[in-house]
Amino acid sequence: MSKQKLPIIIVGGGIGGMTAALALAKKQLFSIVLEQAPQFREAGVGIQFCPNTFKVLDYLGLSKPFTDIAIFPDNLCYRDGLSGLEFVRLPLGQQIVNRFNHPFGSFRRDDVLHTFVEQCRQSPFITLITTAKVIEVQEIDHKVLAKTASGETYEGEALIGCDGIWSVVRKFVIGNDEPRVSGQIIYRGLVPHEKMPQHLDLENIVHYVRPHAHLVHYPIGNHGDYNISAIFQSDRMPDPHEYKGNREELFSWFEGSRPEVMDILERVDTSRMWALCDRNPIAEWSKGRMAMLGDAIHATLPYLTSGAGMAVEDAVVLAKYIHAMDRDYPSAFKAYQKERYLRTAYVQLLSRAYGDVHHSSGVARELRNEMISKRSVEENYQWVSYLYSGIEIN
Repeated sequence: MSKQKLPIIIVGGGIGGMTAALALAKKQLFSIVLEQAPQFREAGVGIQFCPNTFKVLDYLGLSKPFTDIAIFPDNLCYRDGLSGLEFVRLPLGQQIVNRFNHPFGSFRRDDVLHTFVEQCRQSPFITLITTAKVIEVQEIDHKVLAKTASGETYEGEALIGCDGIWSVVRKFVIGNDEPRVSGQIIYRGLVPHEKMPQHLDLENIVHYVRPHAHLVHYPIGNHGDYNISAIFQSDRMPDPHEYKGNREELFSWFEGSRPEVMDILERVDTSRMWALCDRNPIAEWSKGRMAMLGDAIHATLPYLTSGAGMAVEDAVVLAKYIHAMDRDYPSAFKAYQKERYLRTAYVQLLSRAYGDVHHSSGVARELRNEMISKRSVEENYQWVSYLYSGIEIN
């Protein structure tokens, strides 16, 4: 392989950016990660890694540090928030390992990012830079330039945009297309174990679904905390940048729900809300020596808990092709997007469909409860097999 003269620039120091740096380092490729914030941090509270994500972590040699900060729920449960009917109980724990060779774990997001950052800091191939808000990128003379708001310019052999759903890099690679506003609003909360209703089954991931809304709670990490999320299909079109919560509006969407649902809802942080957005699937993810991964190119709704997982998979596939094609970046990026775009589109579109199933009303709700409750455990495993089995890694 020819000598690397400049690093690969990674814009964005979240989960996708950190995994990209580590995947490149495994191939002995130098990178520089530019993070706009003064410190590396993650938005949100809880995050779940499915077996396909643990498969990638295992490849990167990160199984132990992530196992150390994870909790492994017993079951994934779906219940009707009005009647209480449980229509899905998917065993996790050892059974999911037996079926897919890797576990299903949940974490605190800040623990996840901290672990990635510490792993990156141990690598001689990775440079981490904060307070570097990229405002412009361009390719010139077989290299790329990333200009920051504070006036610095960074040079690289190539550039990877890992800067999230509101990606700056995307504007220069794809154009000024806006994210799709789903019309759904989410409230979140982090609750210590002692403040959770102790009569509930707190060792499971539990979704309470009802017409036009749902509530989910699950344990996260090894601190004894729980993540609670409440989502409803709003009858107004919220501004994606509107964050101020409205307790009255939130509770109105759950009116008539079972007592346990309302009990948990009381523990949601109602001071802030977020409008859920995603992206429409596309097949072109790169331009010359610039490419994107994760939410920057295929942001998804949260119903398959696979947004971060897709970014982690992206990173190792991208590094694979950069190495295999001896840093012929335009060709490597084309091969990368060709391998990835259908799998990520599957997650994007199925997540939308799952959202519709979650929020079913009338006859559709009755049909969901009737049909899905008849499925066996193996049938449910088959339903998630394409996602959970993961990708081939080399």
